[in-house]
Amino acid sequence: MYEHPYLAYTVTEYEQERIQRAAERRRFLAEHADQIVPRAAGPFQRAGQRMLRAIIGARAAAPDAAAPADRRADVPADRQAAGRCEPVAAR
Repeated sequence: MYEHPYLAYTVTEYEQERIQRAAERRRFLAEHADQIVPRAAGPFQRAGQRMLRAIIGARAAAPDAAAPADRRADVPADRQAAGRCEPVAAR
């Protein structure tokens, strides 16, 4: 009610052009897939990869401290907590 029809028309026209450009770009990339060469990693990507490797390495090297209490080997079987609650009967 408060919007002018010109604005809606312009936005719709712009969105249709954007969709057509994206479709043309995808078509071009599919036709020239053999010419695509991966870009060398930049400084931020290399830093991110180093941090990711450090995090994954730390998790792999850590003892099984993140395991749930019912699966930990350092807790005696009679002290392990139940993993789930038992359902309660309806009243």
